[in-house]
Amino acid sequence: MAKSLNKLLIFTKSPVLGEVKTRLQPEYSTGQSLIIHKRLMLNTLELSKDLAGFDVELCCTPDRNTLFFLDCENNFPITLNNQQGADLGERMAFAFSVALQTYEKVVVIGTDCPDIDKDYITQAFDALNENNAVIGPAADGGYVLLGLRKFSLELFTNISWSSDKVFSQTQKVLNDLSWKYKELGIMHDLDRPEDLLRHENLLNEIS
Repeated sequence: MAKSLNKLLIFTKSPVLGEVKTRLQPEYSTGQSLIIHKRLMLNTLELSKDLAGFDVELCCTPDRNTLFFLDCENNFPITLNNQQGADLGERMAFAFSVALQTYEKVVVIGTDCPDIDKDYITQAFDALNENNAVIGPAADGGYVLLGLRKFSLELFTNISWSSDKVFSQTQKVLNDLSWKYKELGIMHDLDRPEDLLRHENLLNEIS
């Protein structure tokens, strides 16, 4: 059976008070951090309305069956699934390995990068027409996007997740695999209080 073309995976956490955007604290309260997390997620999901011809899946942890996620499923052209695995690497590896069985091109993003837009995602899928992988580096040394045409567990093994080494370690694996890949422009995640200063619209929501 022929594979479908494009699958966008969006990784996110359940919006639980005190468990999201914790690096914004104590400068911002747990309640303010929760508002920011929800707004970032909704802004990211808005992209799904503009991505014609792309299937979009929200990959939830720990549980997709929350009222917030179910509302998202009703309001956006997405499907919901639970993330599977003990750490981020295992969870991404599982999601890619499953999606690549039925899709030609699979891209994963999170919900912490407000600068990701339709054009950036389109660039990623276009890059996969001629490359095995595409990666969008983050200014903090991680990455905000990873796209694959084929799967390798090595991309998700022995990576120092949540560190400034994630991009360089992943890049080394891609080079060791001798895969052709494209690097997109650098983006800024929103993790720390100083990151919020770049987004006046989000500051206004918690002021």
